Amino acid sequence: MHWHKVTIAANASEAEHIEALFWDHGALSVTLTDPADAPIYEPEPGTTPLWSALEICGLFEQECDVTSIVAEFETLGHVVNQVETLAERVWEREWLSQFQPMSFGQRLWIVPTEFEVPETAEVAVRLDPGLAFGTGTHATTALILAWMDGHDFNKRSVLDYGCGSGILAIAALLLGAEDCLAVDLDPQAICATEDNALLNGVSDRLNAILPAQFESKAYDVVLANILAEPIIGMAQQLTECLAPEGILVLSGIMTSQQEMVEAHFRDDLQFIDQFEREGWLCLVARRC
Repeated sequence: MHWHKVTIAANASEAEHIEALFWDHGALSVTLTDPADAPIYEPEPGTTPLWSALEICGLFEQECDVTSIVAEFETLGHVVNQVETLAERVWEREWLSQFQPMSFGQRLWIVPTEFEVPETAEVAVRLDPGLAFGTGTHATTALILAWMDGHDFNKRSVLDYGCGSGILAIAALLLGAEDCLAVDLDPQAICATEDNALLNGVSDRLNAILPAQFESKAYDVVLANILAEPIIGMAQQLTECLAPEGILVLSGIMTSQQEMVEAHFRDDLQFIDQFEREGWLCLVARRC
């Protein structure tokens, strides 16, 4: 079995009309993408911004007469960039084929379950890609993992706010943390964190909850791999969750946002380190 993928060049004002045409012709899915690689990281609440130029892709079943669909789009004056035939694949395996064991310093590794743990790995988090964010491949996660590798977690209490897959919480526990609370607003992330904690043998020391269940208490280490705007909005809450001399590690911050983020913490925290990768920053602060 295979599918047909039709890609149309468009501008933002045409997007709704072209999407409707795809649905009218029986598309199984319609995807809007950015051909210029200019991601929109933090749209305003309640808005769905689009790029000025974009590509709209419709996916059709094998039996569909894609030739007539393309002809109609062209008759209407739309530019058809590409028509592809996609063979059936086990997409989970396709993604896993690109996901290899990764080292983050001297001790810490992330290892998919299909691979043997490398002999040099002192601490290995077993993790496969899933629906929740966090595999170590994105710079924001990699930056925190690299910091964690060089930090002493022995007997520390840890809060992971915005836990995604649970990768940071699990890494902290495997590195010696006494316990960890993982918080995320996505119920799928809570399920993923619980499953991954069980896989790594740390479920007895990890509690994963939604924000509505969260109650502030003091932690030795607070990790927040989210974006600048929510970090700023939670500045007081994150600070209040730090024990005296506690460490706050923030990621998901673009380099251009550093000053804005730090300004909301300076009254109570001292920034002691920072790391950069691919335009993203990880900031480390200690409670005064």
